[in-house]
Amino acid sequence: MGMWKGGGSWRNAGRSRKGAKTQSGKDAIYAHSLRLRAFAANSAPLVHYFTHGPTLAYRTYGHGPLAVLAFHGFGRTGADFAVLEHALGERCTLYAFDLHFHGQSPGYPERADVPFTPKELATYFTAFADKLNVPKVNLLGYSLGGRIALCLLEQAPQRIERVFLAAPDGLKTRPWYRGLAASKVGRALYKRFVVNPTVTHAIMRSLRGLRLMNERMFRFLMGQTDSRAKRQLVHDVWLSYRLIEPDLASVAANAQAHGIPVHLFFGTHDRVIRPAFGEHLRKYGPERITQQELPFGHALLTEELGRAIATHLA
Repeated sequence: MGMWKGGGSWRNAGRSRKGAKTQSGKDAIYAHSLRLRAFAANSAPLVHYFTHGPTLAYRTYGHGPLAVLAFHGFGRTGADFAVLEHALGERCTLYAFDLHFHGQSPGYPERADVPFTPKELATYFTAFADKLNVPKVNLLGYSLGGRIALCLLEQAPQRIERVFLAAPDGLKTRPWYRGLAASKVGRALYKRFVVNPTVTHAIMRSLRGLRLMNERMFRFLMGQTDSRAKRQLVHDVWLSYRLIEPDLASVAANAQAHGIPVHLFFGTHDRVIRPAFGEHLRKYGPERITQQELPFGHALLTEELGRAIATHLA
């Protein structure tokens, strides 16, 4: 972007300020990513593995009596939860998993054709709770990991004590995603997208130009698909998890029937998973479901989140 020089128009000045704001947003996301890496590097816990059918890697943070199964966001790893150890480590032990295709966990490319089922995930994590020898576990899901946590609350509420969801995926239905993933033609398009994203990126730019997609969502999607490796990850995760679409009415009914508190956290400035999405779940069970906003965007795994979660453990 050019600098605003004397005699420039107000329109150019506005563009300059918009460009500065955009760059500031990118810098903030990059800085947050560096902080997460620093926390992970400083703690550097051993990576463990658990196999019950599939195998997943996990790390542990904290040494408290409450077992918390933690699930990260797309393209990340369980190491992101290191930032919460200071606030939660005395009360909780976090078992922070690397989801399938992420981090140290193995990939299962055949699952694009034979996807994971909700029952399969519930069986796996129930077996992990049995390994810990605990009757109930707590769940903590961020972004994509929130969809996993919602699925477990739907499938195995009798093994869950409480649930924390930070900017969770799974609160808003996506018919276009479900339709593409469910059909052979749609899955073929996904494979083509991995090799050549030109058409898809052109559509995204058109949607942004027509103001049918906001700037933050556009940058988020472009950032997740700007290399072949990232596009392959999108393909593998979206297709293998295509059956993990929790029914929110059932989720809320289970929380009510089993007395499970559900705490939602959103970033006030999040344009990827907006705070308003929380109402899609809360309308089914406001007595059991709380919602809180924190002064962030989508990058919500912060020390402030840890302190906010801790207030619900007192």
